[in-house]
Amino acid sequence: MMELPNKGTILILPAVSSANVPQLAVDLLVHSFRIPFYSLLDHGGLLYPFAGPREDPAPLENDTATQLPKNGIASSLEVYHSSSVTCLIQRSPTLPASRGLFISKVLLPFIQRNRFSRIFLLSSTDASRRSDPGGQKVTSISLFDRSLQGISTPTILDLSRKIAKLSVDESTPQPEYEEYALPSRLPGSGITLQFLNVAVSHNLPTSSVILYVYEGDNFADAYYMAELALSALEIASPPAWTPPPSWDGVYGKKQKVGLEYGLYG
Repeated sequence: MMELPNKGTILILPAVSSANVPQLAVDLLVHSFRIPFYSLLDHGGLLYPFAGPREDPAPLENDTATQLPKNGIASSLEVYHSSSVTCLIQRSPTLPASRGLFISKVLLPFIQRNRFSRIFLLSSTDASRRSDPGGQKVTSISLFDRSLQGISTPTILDLSRKIAKLSVDESTPQPEYEEYALPSRLPGSGITLQFLNVAVSHNLPTSSVILYVYEGDNFADAYYMAELALSALEIASPPAWTPPPSWDGVYGKKQKVGLEYGLYG
């Protein structure tokens, strides 16, 4: 199992879930903070095969990432790693009936070996299938009681109330957490509930942000989720967001409209 050079980093883990918003959000964080690609991670054949061109973020000055190629092959499971943050990006779903095995045989050993200071799971769930359509758009679950520096019962916090102020302000009092049982149903959220239950049973310092989304153009949701993640981790937003270059072509190239181009609109 892979051992990273920097121990005690924060692990950001996006679940393969509704509209792929977590993957979009983590790609946005990776490119905006220039977190360098470290390696592919062996998933033991538990994920659907995936391969494509990889877009590495521009390296930081005086960073060892300058020695790495700027582009390469993207695969089902990738590790981006710096001195403070690790992003484990899952780009394809688990094979049928393999979620439990993927968590126990791949994610859990990787987490235990690298002794992450905190695990932050980003997830999304199908808003069209929720039983309370008038509820909050964001659910945040914490299994980590920072006041006790240990593990507590699951807690919930509506982070959407904090979104107006994303920069870290030490004078701002910390919000109070309320005890809350883990949800019993999150349609389209992939490994989320299974992973959170494993985190409870293994005493892993885990938090999660779960966003209710609809399928479609989800770039705005990705920016929103990235901002929520930074707020929860008490990290200041970047001076400017840097989306991956491939985002420009997700919905095709924009066509010029007008008489001289033969298109009207």
